[in-house]
Amino acid sequence: MVGDYGLELTNNSKVSWAFSLPRSSTCVMATDVCKRLCYGKGIRYQSQAQKAKRQRNFRTAELLLEKGGPELLAQNLVSIIDQVRPADWLAATITGEPTATPWTLRIHDVGDFYSVPYIHAWKLAAAQRPGCSFWFYTRSFREQLLLDAMTELASLANCQGWLSIDSDNYDSGILAYVQKPGVWKLALLQEAGDEINEKLLPELALVAKSKQVVSFPAHHGGRHAEPIQHDTLFTCPAVIGLYKLESNARKLRPCQSCTFCLP
Repeated sequence: MVGDYGLELTNNSKVSWAFSLPRSSTCVMATDVCKRLCYGKGIRYQSQAQKAKRQRNFRTAELLLEKGGPELLAQNLVSIIDQVRPADWLAATITGEPTATPWTLRIHDVGDFYSVPYIHAWKLAAAQRPGCSFWFYTRSFREQLLLDAMTELASLANCQGWLSIDSDNYDSGILAYVQKPGVWKLALLQEAGDEINEKLLPELALVAKSKQVVSFPAHHGGRHAEPIQHDTLFTCPAVIGLYKLESNARKLRPCQSCTFCLP
């Protein structure tokens, strides 16, 4: 419904809590490779309920930005971030002990950053919740204004940004990366070995150290491309089945157990 508003997180069995947006409206710099291989095309993301949630999140974000700018959207983002604090968070703050599961949030398990005001809202929200660890992957780096705004977000101590590259955009991704190498990291959507651009890995070797680039072999329906072995690449262990997906939000998810991508 057009008048249906509200912000809602997704309980993701790989990453834990995440915020989603519709790909059609927000993946403003999607490449041909990511359009072809995006896991967002999978069955679990195609239910009417999942699609409606992403559309509602986008519609609400746009309304809040229109009515009150990044500050109003940030206020509402903080509200949903607080809803998913670990159950023992309050006790942990009193005793000084760690929570049983970390307080984490992936920004966009589907979707991407599409405007500067929207990015600023996430920066304000993340800064207000330093106890929560945020991370995101993005292809919106070919527009300098978006890259500058995302760099401010990724520069927060509790947020890690990853530039998502593939055979179509690796050159512009590397150029963005070297602007702020201490802030950004690189994530590779890895096609099958015979499909990947032959210049990509040699170019990565010029700027990245050993096991510094996280690689996500293309996967669908429980199958994945054969991981490429290269000095710069760290293959996501969840994609290749080293960590089991977990539906219970009170238990560690693969990304929380691995922590490679988290700040």
